[in-house]
Amino acid sequence: MRTDDAHPLPLRELLLNQLRDPDRNVRANAAVELGKLADPALAHALVDALATEPDFFDREFLTWSIVRVAQAATPLLIALLTDPRPPARHGAAHTLGKIADPRATPALIAALDDDDLTVVSKAAFALGAIGAVESVPALGNLLGTQNRELESTLVAVFERFGASAVPTLLGALRHADARVREHAANVLGAIADPASGPALADALADAESRVRFAAVHALTNLGGDAAIAAIRPMRDDADASVRALASRTLDRTNGPAQTRRRRRT
Repeated sequence: MRTDDAHPLPLRELLLNQLRDPDRNVRANAAVELGKLADPALAHALVDALATEPDFFDREFLTWSIVRVAQAATPLLIALLTDPRPPARHGAAHTLGKIADPRATPALIAALDDDDLTVVSKAAFALGAIGAVESVPALGNLLGTQNRELESTLVAVFERFGASAVPTLLGALRHADARVREHAANVLGAIADPASGPALADALADAESRVRFAAVHALTNLGGDAAIAAIRPMRDDADASVRALASRTLDRTNGPAQTRRRRRT
């Protein structure tokens, strides 16, 4: 048995009290010790603490502990996704991404409409961790975001979905917003599915230079004779950055062959 200054308390109750201690180090230790118990009965207390914990590192300790009682905690975290406090929703989405329980899929898809883009980014990541292919259309609606964190998260998530995401991304290549078309081309380049080759080649004629640049980059990742043939005319593109990228791609592609020809002669 451990004690505070005045009253003897069972260890578990002492640790639960310490989750509210003013000292972040005390809270961190309590979160870890409670996590070691891996008792589903502690899920409520741990999730409640996550919802209000102000310190980043302590939130990570709480996440670790909650993952150890994932089965019991998942419904509580799903409910927390609609909490009025953005940090609480962020913590819920982040922890659900660590747990990757498919039960959270509908709530995470709904969280893609959150007003806080950090919550949206965590929800998108969690859907990728779950492998929730049914979320691809909703994720596609986020293409073109100007938020860097969300943009990079979407690339990683779509890449994880691979070929399953390609139809949605090909549709986005025809979107009216050039930012969406550019983002879709970048993601298709990361996936590098041969099925995207013809649409990316068509995107080389886009009126926006940044879309053409993204299409050249994507086709470079795709590789193959058809992709190189499509890139070749882009050495004469009106935009200097597109011309430079196309030239670098073609130089890398043609360099070894040219060297071999020189050696034979």
